[in-house]
Amino acid sequence: MENSHNHIRLTSAEIGHLWSSYLFETSVHHMFRYFLVHVDDPDVARFLEQCLHTSKRHVHRYMDIFKKESFPVPRGITSEDINTKAPRLFSDVFYLHYIDGMAKFALNGFALAVAEVSRKDVREVFHLHIDALQEITEMGKRLLLEKGLYSRPPYITTPEQVDFVENGHFFAGFTLDKRPLTVFEMNQLFQNVRSNSLGKALLKGFMQVTDDKKLCAYFEKGKSLANKYVTMFSTILLKEDCNVPSTYASEVLDSSVSPFSNRFMLNHVTHLISYGTANYGLSMALSPRKDLALIYLKVIGEVMTFAGDGAKLLIKHGWMEQPPTKSDAKNCKD
Repeated sequence: MENSHNHIRLTSAEIGHLWSSYLFETSVHHMFRYFLVHVDDPDVARFLEQCLHTSKRHVHRYMDIFKKESFPVPRGITSEDINTKAPRLFSDVFYLHYIDGMAKFALNGFALAVAEVSRKDVREVFHLHIDALQEITEMGKRLLLEKGLYSRPPYITTPEQVDFVENGHFFAGFTLDKRPLTVFEMNQLFQNVRSNSLGKALLKGFMQVTDDKKLCAYFEKGKSLANKYVTMFSTILLKEDCNVPSTYASEVLDSSVSPFSNRFMLNHVTHLISYGTANYGLSMALSPRKDLALIYLKVIGEVMTFAGDGAKLLIKHGWMEQPPTKSDAKNCKD
C-alpha cells in the first residue's frame, strides 16, 4: 500500500503530464488575465474571474509538486508575456468560445493523465482539476445557451431498430451511392469545424498584432489552413443536410497593439496544433468511411508540416522549452 509519496519517484508519465499541463495552464491563465481587463458583459466577467482563479490554483499545485521533487519549474508563460493595458483584441463572444475550446483540450489531457499516472498525490491533483474543469464547462455551456451562442451538433432521426453491417459497402466512400454519415463521423466533422473556426479567429488576432514579419506569415499560413478545413468539413456536412457551427472571425476587433509577446503567441499556437493533431487522429479512428479517413490522413500530414515550421521558429528564437529527457549515461570511462 502506498502510505507516502515521499519514497516514490515520479515516473516519466507523471513528469510528462505535469510538465505539459503546466505549460498549457500558464498560457490560458495569462490569457484570462488580459480578457478580464477588457470585458463588457457582467456574466462573462464573473465567468472569467472563476476561470482565472481556477487556472491560478492549478498552476500553484503543479509548482508545489515540482518544488517538492527539486524538479526545475518550467518557465511557461509569465506576466512578462502579457500587456493587460493593450487595447481590446477579442469580443466577449470570443471569450466564451475560447474557454469552451480550451476546457475541452484540458479535460482530454487530464483524463489521459488520470489513466496513466500512479502516484497518489499526482492522481489527486488531476482529479481535482477535472472536477474544477467540469464546473467551468458547465458554467460556460450555460452562458452560451442562455445567450443564444451555442451551436448544437446535428440531429438524426431516432432509429426504429438495431442494424448490423452486412457488407463492405459500409466502408466505401468513393462511390456515388456511399452511405450516409454515422453519428460519430457527423460529430467529428462538426467539432473540427468548430475548433478550426476558433483557431482561425485566434490566428487572425495574432496576425494583426505581431511585429515579426516571419511570425505574421506563419500565422497567416495557419489561418489559411484553418479556413480550408472549415470549408472542407462544412461542405461534407451540408451535402448531408447537416447544420454547421457558426464562425468567429467577426469577434476579432481592429486593434494592432499587441497584448501578447511573440513568444507567447507562437508557443500558444504550437500547443493548440498538437491538440488539433490528436483530434484528427481520433476523427480518423471514428470514421470508417474511406473518403473521410483519407481526408483526415492528408490533414494530419499538412498540420504536422505546419507544426514543424513553427518548431523551427521557436528554436531559432530560443523559445522552445525542451521536455525532460532521460539522462545520456555513458557505458564506460576513457
